[in-house]
Amino acid sequence: MTPMKPKPKRPDPDLADTISLAQLARRWKKSRKEIRGMLGRQQIPFIQVRGKFRIPLAEIERYEADH
Repeated sequence: MTPMKPKPKRPDPDLADTISLAQLARRWKKSRKEIRGMLGRQQIPFIQVRGKFRIPLAEIERYEADH
């Protein structure tokens, strides 16, 4: 019998229009620790989804435009 193909993952609507710390660190060529520091200093607003920090894309674009 042929193995069944896994169903494709659907995008999580809770994570729409946000990126992770790691993704932002790669985008800005910084470490995750530096990004966490910026969150701690409230330089970048964030949300938590299921215990994970997520940064809204709109806030990232606003920050990039200001700096």
